[in-house]
Amino acid sequence: MTLSIRLFEMSDREAAVDLFLELNCHEFTLTGDRRTDRGGAEFCVDDMIQALGKGAVTLVAEAGGKVAGLMVWVAQTDEPYMEEAARRYGSVQDIVVAEAHRGKGIGRALLAEAERLTREAGMSRLKLTVLAGNDAAVTAYERAGYRDYARVMLKTLA
Repeated sequence: MTLSIRLFEMSDREAAVDLFLELNCHEFTLTGDRRTDRGGAEFCVDDMIQALGKGAVTLVAEAGGKVAGLMVWVAQTDEPYMEEAARRYGSVQDIVVAEAHRGKGIGRALLAEAERLTREAGMSRLKLTVLAGNDAAVTAYERAGYRDYARVMLKTLA
């Protein structure tokens, strides 16, 4: 398998919709609150495209000439109460690898690119979020050196 990583192009839109649909369906099994229709995935891609105009970077992983994954990265700035060196950081907003391509190192390669983008931007911290119950993702991120930093808790009110 030949793997290449490149910038997202508008011709990748339909493949990105397919990836986000797969991601939303998977996350629905964890949370019960994701849209699992194609329109929900199209919204995700349209939101991603808007973020590109605001400085986000979307990388596409191609395996065998087909889009197999993507990652959205953005530079963020935390609140002023943080130490100056810790305020600016890279953030993986989305990362998804097509189910048929999981376990082949594509996610690792996309994370390595996020780390490269973060370093190139002069930052030393990279953050990402993972849903509770997404044990496979947690394990992959831990293997890559990530650790718990914060916890978001939710209570659904009737």
